[in-house]
Amino acid sequence: MDGWKKRISQHQLIRDDLIAKLQAADGFKVRATEAGSYLFPEIPELKISIHEFVKALRVQAGVTVTPGTEFGPQYVNNFRINFSQNHQAAVAAIERIIQVVEEYRK
Repeated sequence: MDGWKKRISQHQLIRDDLIAKLQAADGFKVRATEAGSYLFPEIPELKISIHEFVKALRVQAGVTVTPGTEFGPQYVNNFRINFSQNHQAAVAAIERIIQVVEEYRK
């Protein structure tokens, strides 16, 4: 397998593992991307705003995401995350995100 095909395969594995974690978590919705390096999951309703959630993720979990409202005011329960990174680090970040959601779930 040449380098580019190998990287695409590795990238898809990261995406698929993150999607599996999110789909297994209660109240999360996410669909697989067909290209690109971002996921845009929908999370359960929280006791805090999406902007407060993004700050909490950064401080409590060491994870940086973009609030969904950057892509439209209707996306108050979404965030965007780039998954083009170390596989294990990406999976660990999603696990920490899920933990923070549980802490602030309504």
